[in-house]
Amino acid sequence: MNEYIFVTNNYAPASAPSSALMVAHRPQRGSVMPSSVPTPPASLSPQSTQSSPAQSPPDEPVTHSHELEPAQPSPNQMQTVFSSQTGESYRSQQHTAQVWESHKEDIRRLYLDENRPLKEVMAIMRQRGFRATVRMYKSRFDKWGFSKNNSKREVVTMLQVQRQRNALGKRTTFQRNGREIAIDAYLKRKGISQYDLAEPGIAESLPEHLRCITPPPETPLVIQTGGALSLQELVLQTARDLAWTPYCPADFPLVTSAAVYRGDALRCAITDITNADWLFHVGHYKRGGVMCEQGFKSLHLMVTKPSIYGLLHLLLFHLDAYNKGIIKEVWRYLAAYSATIRVDGPLARLFQGISKFINTHEFDEYWNLIFECTEKLLLIEEQSAGLPEGTIARLYPLIFIPRAHQYKQGPYRRLQNRCDWNRLTSGTKPRVPEEMAIYEASELLIIGAQNDWQGERVLDLAQSVLEKTKQFAYNTEFFEYIAMNALAHYYRADFKPGDPSTIPSHQLSVQFLEQVCRLSEGKWDPDLGYFMGDLEKLEDWYREAGDMSMADDVHRRWRNSLELIPIQWERVH
Repeated sequence: MNEYIFVTNNYAPASAPSSALMVAHRPQRGSVMPSSVPTPPASLSPQSTQSSPAQSPPDEPVTHSHELEPAQPSPNQMQTVFSSQTGESYRSQQHTAQVWESHKEDIRRLYLDENRPLKEVMAIMRQRGFRATVRMYKSRFDKWGFSKNNSKREVVTMLQVQRQRNALGKRTTFQRNGREIAIDAYLKRKGISQYDLAEPGIAESLPEHLRCITPPPETPLVIQTGGALSLQELVLQTARDLAWTPYCPADFPLVTSAAVYRGDALRCAITDITNADWLFHVGHYKRGGVMCEQGFKSLHLMVTKPSIYGLLHLLLFHLDAYNKGIIKEVWRYLAAYSATIRVDGPLARLFQGISKFINTHEFDEYWNLIFECTEKLLLIEEQSAGLPEGTIARLYPLIFIPRAHQYKQGPYRRLQNRCDWNRLTSGTKPRVPEEMAIYEASELLIIGAQNDWQGERVLDLAQSVLEKTKQFAYNTEFFEYIAMNALAHYYRADFKPGDPSTIPSHQLSVQFLEQVCRLSEGKWDPDLGYFMGDLEKLEDWYREAGDMSMADDVHRRWRNSLELIPIQWERVH
C-alpha cells in the first residue's frame, strides 16, 4: 500500500512564542491568474512578519511571489507528518549526514539484524528523540545499502560469481547482512530460471551488504563406479559452468578464441602429455618420460584454472592416446588432486567418476564413453542448455588441430563433421590482417577436412592464407603449415596407389608436403610435434609411388629429427 503524507512546514524561532505558518502547495500549470492574496515576504526567517508589503514605486519592477528565491530552511525546521498508513501525526526534523551516521548502527540493528519493519523502527527511534519521515529513511537506506530484497542486478552478479566458483569446484552461498540469501526463491517468485538472467563476462564486485562464502563441508559424496549416462551428464554440467567464465573479450571474432588458447599453460601441459604418448608409441621412452614429466607439472591447472577449451582438449587427447598407462594416470592424478585440495562440483566428480570407470571397464568401453561425451558436448543446443551464444562454435578449431597420429580416424572424422562452419561466421568480423588469417585458416581446416581437401574453395583459401602470411614478421609457421598441407592433400586426391611417381598429382603433393616438413626439420618445437607425423606421411607417399630410395631417405630424416628432441628439457611459459 502506498503511503500518502501531508506536510506542514513550521519555522519555529527559539525565542518567539508563535511561528509563521505556511502550507506547502503546488501551483497549477498554465497562465498565472491575478490574486488578491498578499505576497509573502522574501525571507521566511523567524523575524519575518506577514504584514502587507509597501506599494512599489511606479518606476520599479514588481516582484511576484513565484519569482522569489526559495526559502532555505533553518536547522530547526520541523515537519508535521500525517501518515495514511498509521493515521498518526508526528513531528519530524531535517537531519545532517552526521546526525544520521550517529544513529546508523542502531537503525541497522533494528531494521536488518532484528528484521523489524520500517514502521516499528521509526516508532522506536522516535521514542529516542530521533524523528524522520518514511521518505527520509528510504533515501538514507539507499545510500547505506540497507536492503532486505534482492534486486535483479544483484541476482545477476551473484549468479556470475556462483558460476565462476562452480567452475573451480567451490561451493557457494551468499549472505545479506548476515542472513543467507535464497536465490532459488527469487527465481521461483519471478517464474524464471538462472539462465534467463545469465550474462557473460567477469562478475562485478559484490555490494558491501552482500557476502560470498564457502559453506562448511557436507558429508563426502560417494562416487559410484557409475554408468556412461551419468558421466556424460557431468560433462554437460561442467561445460555449462565453464562456458560462463570469460576466456577472451566478448567482441573478439569467434575463431580467435582457439588462437588465444594456444598461449594457455594448460594447453601446453596437455600438448606435452600428447607428445609423450607419441614418443612412447615410437619407442623413445626416455624422451617420452621427460615430456610426460613436463606435462604433469602444469596439469593441476585443469582443476585450479579450468576452461571449456581445456576440457575439450583433454577429451580429445584421450581419443588420440595409445598409452593406456598415461591415460589412466591422467585421470587418477586429476581425481586425487581435486580431492586433496577439497574441490567439489561437477568437474571434480567427473574426474573421480572417469578414474573409477576406466579401472572397472574394458578399454574400448572407456574410449566409447569419451567419444560419446565429446560428441554430446559438440551437439549441445546452446539456448536450451543455458549457454552463451557462440560457445560451441568457438570450440570447433580445437577439433581440427593437426595431430601426429589418431587412434581411430573414422570416429574422429565423425566429430569433425559435426562442426558447422557457418556458426563461426556470426558475431564480430575480423578487423586486422592477423584475425583475417586466423579466420581463413580455420575455414580451410574445417572445410578441407570435411570435404577431403577437394573443391576450388580449398585451393583459393590456401593461396589466400599464404599471401597474407607475407605481411607478418613472425609466427607464420602455423599458417604456412595449414596452407601447404591443404595444397598437398588437394593434389594427392587424384593419385592412386600404384601410379608412377612421374605423374603431376604425385609430384605436386610431395612437393608441398616437403615444404611442410622443412618448416620444422632440424629443430625441435614442442608445440609443433605434429610435424613428425608429416615426415611419416611423406615416407608413405613415396612408398605408394614406388620411390623406395626417397622413402628410405625420408625415414632417415625422421629418425634424425627424433634425436633432436632433448633428453633434458623444461618448458618455459
